[in-house]
Amino acid sequence: MDFPSISFLFLLVLFCGSLAIDPGCYDVLTSGSSKQISCDPSGSVEKCFLMCGICTTPELAISLYGTSNSKYCTNAPSDEVILNVSVATLLNASSLQGHYWNDGGGPEDNYTLCYTFLVDHMPRRDMLRLFTQPLTMLDFLAEHVRYALQARRQTGWASAVPWAVFLDSVLPYTVVNEKHDLWWRWRPRFYQLFSPLVAGAANITDAVRTLVDAIPSAQTLGTLAISSIDGPALNSGQPITWVSSSSPGMLSPQQIVEHGGSCTGTGIILAAICRAVGVPARLAGCSESVVPNDDHHWVEFWDDGAAGPFGDNWHTKEGVSDGNPGGPWDSPSGPMGGCLQGVTPGDRLHTIWASSWSSPTYLPLLWSADPWSQTWAHVGGINRCGAYCTAWGCGVNRTNYYNQQQCNPGPI
Repeated sequence: MDFPSISFLFLLVLFCGSLAIDPGCYDVLTSGSSKQISCDPSGSVEKCFLMCGICTTPELAISLYGTSNSKYCTNAPSDEVILNVSVATLLNASSLQGHYWNDGGGPEDNYTLCYTFLVDHMPRRDMLRLFTQPLTMLDFLAEHVRYALQARRQTGWASAVPWAVFLDSVLPYTVVNEKHDLWWRWRPRFYQLFSPLVAGAANITDAVRTLVDAIPSAQTLGTLAISSIDGPALNSGQPITWVSSSSPGMLSPQQIVEHGGSCTGTGIILAAICRAVGVPARLAGCSESVVPNDDHHWVEFWDDGAAGPFGDNWHTKEGVSDGNPGGPWDSPSGPMGGCLQGVTPGDRLHTIWASSWSSPTYLPLLWSADPWSQTWAHVGGINRCGAYCTAWGCGVNRTNYYNQQQCNPGPI
């Protein structure tokens, strides 16, 4: 690629606003290359698309100008090179906007490793946002990395979480495919509100119990005021409320706080609050229970202080809200039992999943189980059918104790 001069790039952005990715980059997704870039035929089209997008988005490409990495904009030899060059370029572009970091110790040690993990497993829908709203997305990524690392250093139990568990279940900025709250900024909001409550917790389970007790009365929308002769009348907004059958319309933390949510939404907000204070958490559940067209979700949180019901340090708790305490700890509620009753070995919807940022296996949700969603809005999943069926029994009478080999679902 021939890079325009800095002044030309500056004028393009100044007069035309943010310029989106070159449309030719979409050819990469169908043919593996385009007139803009040539990539390793054995490599990932996702990585080639990432490189092409960075090289043709002016706000990002400016950080390649005059560097030795600019040659990879025409010929990218491998996925590893693409990932390393992409991360270096994004971090350089981020520093232009005032985001600096120190990997050599201190509260932001491992910043680059965290950033690399997010970019490495970034779904296409997030790449599209990166290329169409680059500066906003750079702010978003920097904030999530910074607060995740800060929460990790906040307590002894958060610091002791294994690095791989932290990366996959604390660091990520989405739980499944909910809306990105780019301006609402859930992680700093929840960190500031809830981290003082768990600072003295003895362990992770103690911290989660504190959070579950606090969430129904938490008012996280923000303080509003109306001035009057008697002074400002403060209104801190409504607490998190239960609204049945509101998924997938209301999934993101902002949407749940503003409008309420059902099992999926309150599960996502519990997982987000856990992550904000350094607790590894992910969404689990079934995409279709024994009741047709009915799903159910809850939270799995990780604590190696106890093996938990599955013997792997993952524990369960349903989402909570004002007036709805959710089901029991580490045992199935009635709706969770419906998921267990509906399990069909080898099926992709009638089974138990847990979300995972890094898993290449697609987690099919009731509202996005089609191949298009799998391609453009990938949600990583870990099939958990074997763990749940072994512990609690599956099938209509809950008498089938399927192992994971029996459970493994087939392809879409």
